[in-house]
Amino acid sequence: MKKTNTFTNIAMFVLFAAMLVYLGVYLFRSTQQSYATAPAVLVTVSESGQASGIVVREEQVIASDKEFLSLSVDDGKEVARGGEIAIGVDSKAALDSASRARELKKEIAYVSSLLSRAGSASGASDRDSDVRSAILQLNAAVSAGSTSELDDLCMDLSSLLFGSATGTVSQGDLDALNAELHQLENAGAGRGSITAPAAGLFTSTTDGYESLTSDMLENLTPDGVDALERTTPATPANAIGKLVTAKKWYFASVMNKADADRLNLGGSAALDFPQHYNGTVSATVLSKSEPDGSGKVAVVFACNAALADTLAMRKTTADVVYSEHTGLRVPLKAVHMDDDGQSYVYAVTAAQLEKKPIEIIYQTDDYCLVAQSTESNALRAGNEIVVTGKGLSNGQVVK
Repeated sequence: MKKTNTFTNIAMFVLFAAMLVYLGVYLFRSTQQSYATAPAVLVTVSESGQASGIVVREEQVIASDKEFLSLSVDDGKEVARGGEIAIGVDSKAALDSASRARELKKEIAYVSSLLSRAGSASGASDRDSDVRSAILQLNAAVSAGSTSELDDLCMDLSSLLFGSATGTVSQGDLDALNAELHQLENAGAGRGSITAPAAGLFTSTTDGYESLTSDMLENLTPDGVDALERTTPATPANAIGKLVTAKKWYFASVMNKADADRLNLGGSAALDFPQHYNGTVSATVLSKSEPDGSGKVAVVFACNAALADTLAMRKTTADVVYSEHTGLRVPLKAVHMDDDGQSYVYAVTAAQLEKKPIEIIYQTDDYCLVAQSTESNALRAGNEIVVTGKGLSNGQVVK
């Protein structure tokens, strides 16, 4: 009986030891092979500070006491000095006559263009070349925001495209249009024209801050910016719009000293007005004040772009973009360094770990951006990066 108990105890001990060994091996392998991954994603990171202030332009209010008005130009369109902005008359009949005279001028220009094309001896190949050229000119004008050219360019392209249909118009039609226009002008149809006193960009939007000028921005302080913003708006009751008579415009703003210190006087900056404009506006740092008691600095930016797209903008906030970095986003926990100081990560490729060298171009407390490379072993967008794990090695098989 005693012998049997001893054998049983030995067997149980051996079985227990085997279970401990198995469990230990399992736990060891689990701790050695467990890992977490994250995808490499291509991102763009911007460093920016915030500026709050007011837009200042060279503006001239256009007014009229006439009871009946009809604008002749669209918002954001350039007007030459003496160019027609609107028709203003004292009766509905006079307004109708003036509007008809304006339409006739456009029709006459179009028919004249068609007849001119019809009289040209150019062949089909020449016409195709002219069409391509007209399309390129129109595209360039749209891209540059040259709205003043669009009417003429559209008319020129239209006459090219429909020039083959000139059989529907004749010199007699043109003469009839000229005769009707002459009759209206003799009756005074053109006497209600409101013209531009200077060349500029027209908008029907007025806000009462048109009296602000660039001269007010000299030696500007944070209190001075606040005073500009507290200017009492004053717009004539008979205002029909305004002309912006200079392409350069200004953003007078207040920034924290730490943000303003990153700007160089006379240097360039990129302004992002997310509520008003899609994209950034290139600007020059025109002036910076000394910080006030609360650590605020007045910064004036001068801009030569996006004038037509920002005509309705006045009091606003901008993100001043100092720098932009584009690269593959990698968690800092995934980054290793070899004895030569080369940074690298492990990526999972075909169930194996692959060592991939990286070049860090930007870093935060949690992640870094890695430069894209064309090398065969380079890290690429979509690669699964090993973020955590123990005993990692190149070529190691993973599950």
